[in-house]
Amino acid sequence: MSLHAQGDAAFLIEFEGEVDAALLGRVRETANSLREHRLEGVVEIVPAFGSIGVSYEPERVPTPRGELPWRVVSDWIERHLAKPVTAHTSRKPREHIVPVCYGGEHGPDLDAVAKAAKLDADAVVKLHAGATYEIAALGFSPGFPYLIGMPSALAMPRRATPRPKVAAGSVGIGGRQTGIYPSETPGGWQLIGRTVLTLFDAYAPEPVLMTAGDRVRFKAVTTLPSPPAKPARKGYTSIDGKGWFEVLKSGTMTTVQAGARRGLAQFGVVSGGPMDPWAAAAVNLVLGNATDAALLECTYVGPVLRFASAATVALLGAEVAGFESGHPIVVAAGDELDLSRFSRGARLYLAIEGGINVPGVLGCLSTAVGAGFGGHGGRALVVGDRLVFGGESGGDLLAVRGGKHWRVAPPVAVPGRKEVIEVRMVPGPDWAKFFKKSQTNAASTLAGLSFKLSAKSDRMGLRLTGEPFAVAASAPERWSRAVVPGTVQVPPDGQPIVMMAEGQTIGGYLQLGQVATIDLPRLAQARPGAEIVFRVVDLSEAQTARLRVAADLTRLQVGLSMLR
Repeated sequence: MSLHAQGDAAFLIEFEGEVDAALLGRVRETANSLREHRLEGVVEIVPAFGSIGVSYEPERVPTPRGELPWRVVSDWIERHLAKPVTAHTSRKPREHIVPVCYGGEHGPDLDAVAKAAKLDADAVVKLHAGATYEIAALGFSPGFPYLIGMPSALAMPRRATPRPKVAAGSVGIGGRQTGIYPSETPGGWQLIGRTVLTLFDAYAPEPVLMTAGDRVRFKAVTTLPSPPAKPARKGYTSIDGKGWFEVLKSGTMTTVQAGARRGLAQFGVVSGGPMDPWAAAAVNLVLGNATDAALLECTYVGPVLRFASAATVALLGAEVAGFESGHPIVVAAGDELDLSRFSRGARLYLAIEGGINVPGVLGCLSTAVGAGFGGHGGRALVVGDRLVFGGESGGDLLAVRGGKHWRVAPPVAVPGRKEVIEVRMVPGPDWAKFFKKSQTNAASTLAGLSFKLSAKSDRMGLRLTGEPFAVAASAPERWSRAVVPGTVQVPPDGQPIVMMAEGQTIGGYLQLGQVATIDLPRLAQARPGAEIVFRVVDLSEAQTARLRVAADLTRLQVGLSMLR
């Protein structure tokens, strides 16, 4: 068993031995035991095949001796792993029959899989549908089941370059694993069929259909039945509030975001929340809101909004032509705000006094764009949307706080459009695989590489282009492991992908390293085409940088409270 740091806010526990029922049971029991004795500040415990991911918020971890939080978390994990794990009584596994239409438009890679396996397509279908599978873990996206038990003849490498979009219900093969995509997401597995079975529904009493340990069998069908009708959701404009605004132009992508959605990563539910959480927290503090109050995240091109009611708002993050950010702005009833022209940065945060009123889903107000739930209808805003907010007109607030005589800057500086964006990276568990010939010069070798931010990037991950890493093309397929925001994965095409706010919870690509969590906002504020370079640092430096900004935010909260 080994313990690896995944940057400054997570650890990866890796078990030894072949992945079988015994090892899966050991992993699940260990994860359950860690949850029962959870350390304060630990927010996620994610079991995978032969590993467990442990995520924590450093500023919340108690440090009685003044040590860095990572040492406290590491000691807690190691002490716990040294003790015998008590067996838990688990429920009887269920069996799920999944109807699948193989090949054609539903399984575009079936023929390629058959050719690689030296079989015909019918034989591949017979093998795949003839096995009984066990769910080893849920991850990647909400409700995504990673299945073991696939015939070895069907084992296939992942695609060299992941598809930007994989249809919901797609059945794929990735290495020795097979699985089902519950929702439309990017994906790098070989697609051989599709089902209409609903694996995840955030609004259902039991959101996840399958759980780890369940059994799955596929049933080949010639046509897909119609998907079950989804129940109508309550209109969001009926939510109580003290005012409302309407979307006249939606911008590139404008979503309601709040805090991160915690404690559900073991089911594949991403943490989500703002891409630049420090800017979002600070702009809420400007108005006296809670740091995780719901606000708007506006990407690349902001919206045009008409306020039907008076409000007090504040802007932070990307800079917008015609507006000063970081202080309260009074908006009169009937006023329009044109936030479409960014002069610097990529993501703007618009907070409203009292917060935006949307229903909570799975304990959080944030929009999970990829999975389609939370926020305002589980999607980006469109023209005609009306949103309710809870604050009153802020004239008195503005006067008490001194109007424009003070201004809050983003906690993490927003890079300029032509600036080379340097981000710190902590080496990851697969670091040595990328620099076999030059371990002593690995840091300087990486620092000499330059990457461009691809326009294909999104809230799930930022795709970088540059000189490809040669090792990825020949690297053996491995079992999927926990990943967290900031994980730098390298698929077979050698081009790095940095996981972001809605990044998957489990992934099978090699992990080059982990971007320091305090530098993720710099990446979030980068625009397509931006030049990005990495600087290797150790865990302590990365965590100290985050704690410094967290302390600044606490001081800001105290200082602003004195202006009321």
